[in-house]
Amino acid sequence: MADCGLVGYPNAGKSTLLSRVSAARPKIADYPFTTLTPVLGVVEVGEGRSFVMADIPGLIEGAHQGVGLGDQFLRHIERTRVLIHVLDGAGTEGRDPLADFDAILKELELYNPRLLERPMLVAFNKMDLPDAQQNLPRVREALERRGYPVYPISGVTGQGIRELILAAAAAIEQYEAMLARNPEPVVERVYRAEDPDEIRIERRPDAVWMVRGRKVERLVAMTPWNNEEAVRRFHVILRRMGVEEALRRRGAVDGDTVEIRGVQFELTSDIE
Repeated sequence: MADCGLVGYPNAGKSTLLSRVSAARPKIADYPFTTLTPVLGVVEVGEGRSFVMADIPGLIEGAHQGVGLGDQFLRHIERTRVLIHVLDGAGTEGRDPLADFDAILKELELYNPRLLERPMLVAFNKMDLPDAQQNLPRVREALERRGYPVYPISGVTGQGIRELILAAAAAIEQYEAMLARNPEPVVERVYRAEDPDEIRIERRPDAVWMVRGRKVERLVAMTPWNNEEAVRRFHVILRRMGVEEALRRRGAVDGDTVEIRGVQFELTSDIE
């Protein structure tokens, strides 16, 4: 599918990076899961060299099990030669870049351990923000000690992107040469079908109600959270799906925090 795949949490800046280095124009917005299908772009390196880059969305915990959208995208990753792990260096949603890195790495390993043998570069993104500049030394030291080269970049300003692209092109060429000598085995995978209407609810120690299920997670993925009317409609559909009723049967009350696919909101009866 692509020579190079961009992986990482939603809102890490993968789509912005792809649009910066190619003619691809993926949908970009400031809410999770903007990209719902892989987007391809051709990256021109120079001197007649180029490679295909893919923005692969939707990698969160549980993706390797076929939960939500993740199983679809992990299959695409198997067909890439080099991975660029895009980190939100600024932790703009209160996330820790190192924790994000390890969480995604774990999903890749659980899906197919051989993916960890692929060359992986780390794009430490959002260097135009002060928090990223502050986080860089800690993250770079930790990851490079583990053998992952870190490239500080800004998808907004273009800082460091040329260096990243040259490194990716070199890694692709080296990997192709290695494959010519030692072809990879073909791995057959079997997926257990998941009931799209199934809803699983658990309460975390911090009193947050976690809701999981393919259909409800897809609803979260499709909701533009910066649009008030879309958010209202999300709550209406959630009620129609029986999620609110299921939560209340478990003991949830108005004002409790509910989390679905990383998005948190308050349970309320006020929305009609």
